Formats: sequence, structure tokens, C-alpha cells
Amino acid sequence: MEEAIKNENTWLEDISRGVIQNQYIIGDIIGRGSTSTIHYCLHKGRKKYACKIVPKTKLNKFETLTRIHAMLSLQHENIVAVREAYDDALRVYIIEDLALGGELLERLASCGGYSEKDAAKAIQDAAAALEYIHDRGIVHGNLRPEKLLYAQESKESRLLLADIGSATPSMNSYKILYCAPEVIATGKATSASDIWSLGIVLYIILCGFEPFRNVEDMFPEIYWNDKTEEAKNLTAWLMQERSTDRPTARKLLENSWVRGEKTALHSMKKTVQHLREFNARRKFKAATLAVQATHRAIALSSYHDPAVLSTI
Repeated sequence: MEEAIKNENTWLEDISRGVIQNQYIIGDIIGRGSTSTIHYCLHKGRKKYACKIVPKTKLNKFETLTRIHAMLSLQHENIVAVREAYDDALRVYIIEDLALGGELLERLASCGGYSEKDAAKAIQDAAAALEYIHDRGIVHGNLRPEKLLYAQESKESRLLLADIGSATPSMNSYKILYCAPEVIATGKATSASDIWSLGIVLYIILCGFEPFRNVEDMFPEIYWNDKTEEAKNLTAWLMQERSTDRPTARKLLENSWVRGEKTALHSMKKTVQHLREFNARRKFKAATLAVQATHRAIALSSYHDPAVLSTI
């Protein structure tokens, strides 16, 4: 009887190796989004991974299968590797490598100062990941600072791109900041819109706050007077209104600033202070939106099977 129930409710029968609890011990929550929670987990009590748990009520079966197949096929030094996927009647479990170095903006905000050269290395790592997935016809679709994680705590750590393959941007008052104009208009993400999103991340890294749309002066002198012309030109190139005017990820990797050849080496200490303030606002807004989403899910669950409550 148990096997019959499992087969009836399993989406990932051809992918998973049975029941997740037979392979992993799922531990404490280390992250939370509007539709998922991320937990520490141990593989048979030995090696640590991250486990993303998503209620099936938030997912489309076909899209989920397509995305997981794509994620399992990706192997690159600047991408968070997805190792395995499981499901049960209520949830999908995605096992990923554990990125121990923290989010990009949090790490930069916590240091005493960083330079254009440090920023360029982060963009280089992100662009390498984008080139890899774009060459395979995969679009990230939701690139923003939370999706850029350091593999380790060491200063030399690689930056990793996480949560690849959604390609369906979810827009709210926070996430829309990273959406290209054409995504806002059509709701469809492309490789060029990933480049725009990376441009927003670069802008924030260089001055410590988000750009304002429809403002003639893109680079206010008081915040940008210590930045190189190469840095400003690159940022403007990534954020071109027309998607065809933006560089590809491959072209971006050829840029002299991204390669660290024309970057300033002085510490941007004022930028660090601005970034700390921006990061605090960002985390507060993201937490508020996550709580609101949880409340909506609880309210909706009252109209359905009470078992759904256990997925929140």
C-alpha cells in the first residue's frame, strides 16, 4: 500500500533514489524565501549539503521536472551544483552543495573596504556562470544579490550563481528592481535580461545603493567621482534599455575592466557604508515579503486540505 501511494504522488520517480529520509538527515533552516525553505542536511550522517524544500502547491509538475533535469546537468566552478532531487506527496526536495561564504552583498558590507578590482572579480565569476548556462540555452531569470554566494569564507573564494533555471521572474516591489525593461513589459526573461540584472548588481556594488529608473544623471558625481570611467562605461553598457545593445556574457568576460586590467585599487570606504545601509533595507524588505507570503499561504490553506498546513 505504501509503495502504491508513493508512486501515485511521485513526480521524480525516474530521478530520485527513493525516500529522502533514507539518504539524508534534514536539519535547521538556514534560509527562507517566499515559496521555499533551505535547510542544512547530512548525507547519511557524514557530508553536509543544503536542502531546498518547496511545497508542491507552489509548483507546476512539468516545469519542475524540466528545471530539475537542467540543474542536474550543470557542472561549473561558478555554479552551485545540484546533486540530487527527491519528492513526496507534498514537497520537492533539492539537494545542493553548501555555499559557506555567504551572500555577495553581505560579505562586501561586512568588510572594512573593497576596491573596483574586488568588484570586477565578482562580476567575472558571475559572468562566467552566465556564459556557461546561456551557451546551453538556459536563462537564470531571477538574478539578484541573494543568488550570488561565496563557496567558502576565504578571501580567495569563488563566487557561485544559485537557483538556476526558473526563467519565470516573480515580480514584487523588491524583485522588480532587478528586472530589465522588457521583462517588466512581457514577463519573459532572456539571456539579455540576465545581463541587465547583473548590471544592477554591479551598480549597487560600486556605489552602495540601487539606481533610479528614468533619471537622466545615472552616475551622481558625489557617489561616482572616485570610480573609473571604465567602471561607469561598463555599468551603463549592461543597463542599456534595448536588450540588443547589451553585451553577451562572453563579450563581458573580454572586457578589460572585468579582467581587472583597468580597475582602481583604492578602498571604497564610503561605498561600504552606503552598502551596509542598503543591505539592511534589503534584508528587512525581503523578510517582510516572506512573512506576507507565509500569511497568504496559511489563509489559502484554510480552504483546502488541512495537511497543506504542514508544508508552510
